[in-house]
Amino acid sequence: MCVHHAPENPPERRTFLGVLSGLIAAGISAVLGVNIGRFALGTAFSKAGEAGWAEAGTLADIPEGKLTKRNLVVSQIAGWGNFTAERAVWVVRKGDDVKVFTAVCPHLGCTVQGNAEGFMCACHNSRWNEAGQTQSGPAPRGLDTLEHRVEGGKLQVRYQDFKQGLPAKEVIA
Repeated sequence: MCVHHAPENPPERRTFLGVLSGLIAAGISAVLGVNIGRFALGTAFSKAGEAGWAEAGTLADIPEGKLTKRNLVVSQIAGWGNFTAERAVWVVRKGDDVKVFTAVCPHLGCTVQGNAEGFMCACHNSRWNEAGQTQSGPAPRGLDTLEHRVEGGKLQVRYQDFKQGLPAKEVIA
């Protein structure tokens, strides 16, 4: 009895194509996994975007020796979105010396108003002088100052939010 055997395909060729297909699939999975993970989880664990510079008008338009309220349009990238909001600040100018204060009370976050004696918070009767130093009330610290610069005669402010109720100024991240 004669048994005829068909010639066998060499196993190296089949193994090579199987390994090559597996490597291609693993590469595609890795690229997709990294990009999806970066999108889904990366922004959730990253710090809030740093606020940019907002224009508060020309320095010449800010009267000397008078509390001047300005509204800024603040843009900030946080998580998956770019958000804009209007924030109030107080500017005090004496010659070339300029101070910019946030209009948020460091006690519980009420809006600070200006008057002839300096600043006041009507919510809990905290008061500050023109330099932002506490005069009375439950506020745990002076008014929070903001970083600012003058470029081309225009006042620019880097707006930040600060934690309330603390004796030391601490930026909210």
